[in-house]
Amino acid sequence: MKRCELSGKRLLAAMMILALLFALPSCRSGPDEPETGPGETQQADVGIPADFVCTVVRGDESSEAVTDAAVALRKMLEEQGLTVEIKTDWVKRGEEIKRFRNEILIGPTNRPESEELYRRFASAAEPMDYLITVGEQNCIAAADEYILEAAEIFAEKYVRHIAGEGEENMELERKHVFPAAGMTLYGIGIGDWSIVCPPEYTAEERADFEKAAELFYRLTGERMGTDGTHRILVGTSSPLTPRENDLGYLVQFDGEDLHLGGGNPWADLRALYQGLFYGALGMDESFSLPENLPGDLTLAEGVFPDTAKSRAFSISGWCTSGDAYDTETLVRQTAEAGFTKVSVAGIHDAALCRNMLRWCAIWDLEILWTGVSWDGFDESVWQGVASAMDAPHVWGLYLCDEPNSSIFGGLAACVSKMQSLTDQVPFINLFPMYANEQQLGNPTYRAHVKEFFDTVSPPWASVDIYPCNTRGLYDGYMENLAIVADECRKRDVPFSVYLQSVSFAASKRTPSEKDLEWQTWCIRSFGASEAIYFTYMTPYSSAEDFKPALIDHDLAPTDRWYAAQKINAEFAALDAAFARYPANLGVFTVNDTRAPYMKFSGQLDPGDILPVIETDNRVLFGCFSDGAGGYAFTAVNCEDLQKDTAAAVRVKTDADVTLWQNGASTRLTPDAEGFVSFFLENGEGVFCEIGR
Repeated sequence: MKRCELSGKRLLAAMMILALLFALPSCRSGPDEPETGPGETQQADVGIPADFVCTVVRGDESSEAVTDAAVALRKMLEEQGLTVEIKTDWVKRGEEIKRFRNEILIGPTNRPESEELYRRFASAAEPMDYLITVGEQNCIAAADEYILEAAEIFAEKYVRHIAGEGEENMELERKHVFPAAGMTLYGIGIGDWSIVCPPEYTAEERADFEKAAELFYRLTGERMGTDGTHRILVGTSSPLTPRENDLGYLVQFDGEDLHLGGGNPWADLRALYQGLFYGALGMDESFSLPENLPGDLTLAEGVFPDTAKSRAFSISGWCTSGDAYDTETLVRQTAEAGFTKVSVAGIHDAALCRNMLRWCAIWDLEILWTGVSWDGFDESVWQGVASAMDAPHVWGLYLCDEPNSSIFGGLAACVSKMQSLTDQVPFINLFPMYANEQQLGNPTYRAHVKEFFDTVSPPWASVDIYPCNTRGLYDGYMENLAIVADECRKRDVPFSVYLQSVSFAASKRTPSEKDLEWQTWCIRSFGASEAIYFTYMTPYSSAEDFKPALIDHDLAPTDRWYAAQKINAEFAALDAAFARYPANLGVFTVNDTRAPYMKFSGQLDPGDILPVIETDNRVLFGCFSDGAGGYAFTAVNCEDLQKDTAAAVRVKTDADVTLWQNGASTRLTPDAEGFVSFFLENGEGVFCEIGR
C-alpha cells in the first residue's frame, strides 16, 4: 500500500478552526436521503464499467457534518458519471451487518474497517484532520470540520482508482496544523491553566467556558488541565469579582490567577466574550479568527460597569413589527449604534429567548420584552415568563400600547400584580394628543393622561409623538410633551418618548439627522429619561406605508442608522453631566411666535436661574436641579428644521458655565455684563452647568 501524507495549510486551518465549534451538534437518523437506483447518467469515458454501482454508507446517527458530506460525496461521484446510492449502517438488533455494493464508508459506522480507521485516527501521536483509504478498503475518517474536504479528496482518488489509474491501494492522511501553537496567556502556557466555574453553574452555563477550553486546544494543541498551576477564576469562584446583580464585571491577573466575571452568569458571559473572544483574540460573532494571532494573550484589565443600567438617559430601539431581530449580528449593530436598550419579541420562543438574553448580555443591552398582555395577567402568566425575566439586563415587560380609559382599571390591577412579583418595569405606552375622543375614552387629552396616572399609578410612563410632517412640524408637539411631563414631574415618575425615525404615511417625512437630534434634545429638555426610536427595524404593514427605518429590509444600515450613531454618541458623552442634575424643574420657550409646535401651557418662569436671555431666534429651554442648589439648563434651536437657520444666544448667569455641545465640554466665562454666549446650529441642543 502506498502511503501519501498531505501537509495542512496554516491559513485554511485558521479559517476553519471553529466554523462549527459553537454550533450545537445535531444528528440525522434513518433513511433521510432517497435511494438512488440505476439512472440514465452517461458514464465518464475513464474506463468505468457501465454497470458499476457504488454505495456511500454513513452511520445511522451520523452528525450533521457527516450526513452533509455523504450527500456531497454522492453528488461529486455522480458528476463523474458513477451510479451512487446512499445507505445507513442500521440493522435490526441481533442481525448481521448487511453489506451493499462497493461500499464507501464515511464517518463512524458499524463496519470493522471504519472502527479500525477511527481507532488509528484517534490514537495518532499527533492530532489529525483526516485519514483516508482507497482501494481494497474505501473509508473516510475525519474530524467533522474537515469531513467535507476529505470527501472531496477521496472522490478524486476513487474515480481514478476504479478506472484502473494510479495505485491499487492508497492511504492519505493530514496531520492537524495548530494555527497558534506556542500561544501563551499572560506568558503562561495554555497547558498550565485550568478554568474554575462557580459550583452552582448549570451545564448550560458551563458550556461557554468548556468551549473556551476547546478553542484553546484547537488553537494551540495544548489541553487545559483540571488542576492547572494557574486558574481562570470565573465569576463568584473569584473573591475579587463584583457581587452586584448586574452586567458589571472584572478582569484582573494577579500574577498567578486570572479573575474574570461578575456576580452572575450573564456578567461572566459578557466578560468571557468581550474580554477574551472579541477582545484579546480579535474574533467577531462569526468566530472567524484574525489573520495574525497574537503569540501572547493579555486581556484588557479593569472594572467594566453595567453601562446600560448606569445611564441617566437611555436610548432604545423598537425592534419588533419588521424583519426578524434574531441574530447576534443585529444585536451587535444596535450596540455599535449607541443604543442601550431594545424592545424585542421572543419571550415565548425558548431558543430565541435564550439567544437574545445571551447576545444582549454580551453587548450590554437591556431588554424590554414584548408579547405579554395585561389582560388576565396573574401569577400563572408570570410563571410562564419568569425564566425569561430572570436576568439582570431584563428591564421590563411591555403590557399595553395606547390604552383606552375603559381598561385603566384592569391595567392598574396588572401593574399592581407585577410590582408584587418583580422590580422590573410594567411598561405601558400612551396615545399621542392627536388621538380622538373615541380612541381615548375621555373628552380631552389632559383628562385622559391625568386619569391614567391617578388610576394606574405606573412606576414608568411612555408616549409616542411623531412630529415630522412633510410640511413642517406637528402643531401640538410641545403641548403633548408638556401634558405628559407635568403629570410625571408631579409624581416623580420617569418617562420615555418615542421618536419618529421613519416615514409611515404620505403626510410624514423621512426624518433627517437634524430631525432626530432635535426630537432627542426636545424630549430631554422636558425631562424624559429615555428616547425610543420608532422604529429600528423597518416594519411590514398593510395599513401603513413604511419607508426604510434604521435597518432596511435587506438588514443593512440606512443613513438614519449612522445619524443615530452620531447622536447617541453625543448623548452618551453627556450622560454623567445629566446624572448630576436628576430633577427637571420645567420648560419654557423664547420667541415662539408663529411657531405653533412650540406652544404649550404651564411654562416655567426661570426666575433666578436664567433671569435674562437675549436671542432673536426660537429657542426651547429646560431647567434642571442637582437638589443641592446647583442648576443646569438645556437650550434647543427650534427654528424651522427644513431650513438652515442658526441661533445666537446670550444668557445672563453671573457665573462660569460648562457648556456641553456635540459631546464635548467648554468652559464659558461671563462677559462684563454677566452674560455667556453660544451658537446653535439648526436642530442642535446644548446642556449647560451653571457655576460648575
